[in-house]
Amino acid sequence: MRKVAIWILLVLLVISLVGCGVKEKIGEKAGEALAEKILEESGAEDVDIDGDTITITGEDGEEMVFGQTEWPSSDLAKSIPEFKDGKIITVMEMSDTVYIGLEEVDAKDAAKYFEVLKEEFTEDTYEMNSADGAQFMGSNGKVNITVAYSKDASMSIAAAPISE
Repeated sequence: MRKVAIWILLVLLVISLVGCGVKEKIGEKAGEALAEKILEESGAEDVDIDGDTITITGEDGEEMVFGQTEWPSSDLAKSIPEFKDGKIITVMEMSDTVYIGLEEVDAKDAAKYFEVLKEEFTEDTYEMNSADGAQFMGSNGKVNITVAYSKDASMSIAAAPISE
């Protein structure tokens, strides 16, 4: 009788442990489904949530991808110098815009990147430095870029093609 009671307790323990994992996965999937439903009702034609990356396709077929943590690979992103320091925390890509958010950016690395940008984006430039950070805007005739660095070690890079 005692062995039967031990086996029953072991089976119940295993079932409860497996059930916790199942509950988490069900909760995760339900959250993704709810988020997709809300986004689709906001006018998005198709929403795909894959881990931390969300791809939204509009009625016109335009895609917006955000949530990546690697340098983007679009043609627009390839037209700007890659910043290889710091930690990418988010990327948003659309056909006419690329936004990259970074953390853990050293001030010296940001200053070096600004120098690279000044050499490549020489038209319509604007530069500002303050106690809180720095900003650079410029154009290379094809792409406009805006980069902002904050003393809290964060940086944002935004680029868009020049409208013709």
